[in-house]
Amino acid sequence: MAPRTLRVFDNDPSARPKVYSSDFVGRFRAGQKLNGRPVGLSAWRITTGDPEVGKAVANLYGGAPQSWETSKEDSLEVLTEADAVKVIVDGPDAVSFRMALYGMTGKPIHACDGVEFTDSEDPRVGQPCGCPQTLQERKAVAKAGHGPKPDQRVEFRLADDPELGKFKLLTGSWDFMKALEGVWRELEAVGGPALCTLSLELVEFTTKAGVDVSYRKPVLKVHGRVPADVDAVLPSLSKAADPVPF
Repeated sequence: MAPRTLRVFDNDPSARPKVYSSDFVGRFRAGQKLNGRPVGLSAWRITTGDPEVGKAVANLYGGAPQSWETSKEDSLEVLTEADAVKVIVDGPDAVSFRMALYGMTGKPIHACDGVEFTDSEDPRVGQPCGCPQTLQERKAVAKAGHGPKPDQRVEFRLADDPELGKFKLLTGSWDFMKALEGVWRELEAVGGPALCTLSLELVEFTTKAGVDVSYRKPVLKVHGRVPADVDAVLPSLSKAADPVPF
């Protein structure tokens, strides 16, 4: 059976409101591609498919909504001026982790927890994944494109405008992975929606070879439970959470 439509839009299809399949109104990104090459940013880049969301985040954090080349629904980007944003995270289940290696189709060909395969549709689920034992070896095979790397997602609302909708951050940061157990413990201790800061923290160091290195890493800092007046009107993230972790 075909879905119902309003014929009033048939002669003016551009006026028909867009329908988005994602449960998320936007995505936080730590980088972008310039001339086909990935480039890290010093402030958050937010992408969305909703012009109203684009205007709202630009008003909150600076920048302006503009189109960017993508085949996904989030065809607008805002290069904000904010490297730290207050967010509301609805408990430890809103921060997901797995190790994953993606294939040419954009789907994972290897998904594990670092010890066993975890994808329920993979016939290998529950079997040893065969990943290297040490973190250094894991990084090496991931960098070579032969093994999985951290595949992490954070779901949240903006503390400055929680009713705007759910946002997400996807990150492959090894630094974020190292801090994840602590974040889970802190979120568990809060016992409900937690006020946090999501930031791009500057890391600088000099290698043994004398090479200066600098980059930004995503950091989620848990402050405590959200204020009661915010909690009273906050739609639960868990009630409408996507059942698939990624």
